[in-house]
Amino acid sequence: MPSREYGTLKKNIGSLRGQFLNFQRRLDGRYSVHELTQCRAFITFCHAEVEIYLESIASKIVNSAEKHWRQHGRVTNAVAAMLAYRSQKQPTLPENPTEQSSKSKFETLVYNAISAQRSVIKGNHGIKPKNISDLYLPIGMAPNQFDEALLIQLKNLGERRGDHVHQNSQVSLPKVRDPFSDELQDIEFLVREIEAFDLLASGLK
Repeated sequence: MPSREYGTLKKNIGSLRGQFLNFQRRLDGRYSVHELTQCRAFITFCHAEVEIYLESIASKIVNSAEKHWRQHGRVTNAVAAMLAYRSQKQPTLPENPTEQSSKSKFETLVYNAISAQRSVIKGNHGIKPKNISDLYLPIGMAPNQFDEALLIQLKNLGERRGDHVHQNSQVSLPKVRDPFSDELQDIEFLVREIEAFDLLASGLK
């Protein structure tokens, strides 16, 4: 069953379509400047919704893993991955095990790794494959769990969003493809691909 976060993503994308693509499809492809500007806004806000979704799911997994650690004192796959990817340095072992410093204790290393991953999620800006690596490999998702079609669509949307927010309208508007048969269709395909990802991510602990 898809997560609540996925349901929110799908709902918000639908709302954005109604708000910004509220004009008729032109079979001749001749859209006004205003309509192309609306489509540009649609792309940009859809990117933001996907980014929020990806960060929310990653945070949810981190929170669940930390809760399990606090309640049971056992390392889940997500915690183990955070220790592997986010530990700052190898701890120093004392001559006497009873004299280990608090900074080197296992529980401290666990919380530091969790905190480091939270900082990465909070500081994330983007949805390209590198962002996905930073968000999800350190919480236990395996490389073979990432669908290539999803990564391509995320990369494409990330690049299109960059074209629109980092260039003026004279440069960016001509890059807007057909709002319905191209831009909207790609967004809808991406949302469908995310649903499969959502089911996999929901199993991470």
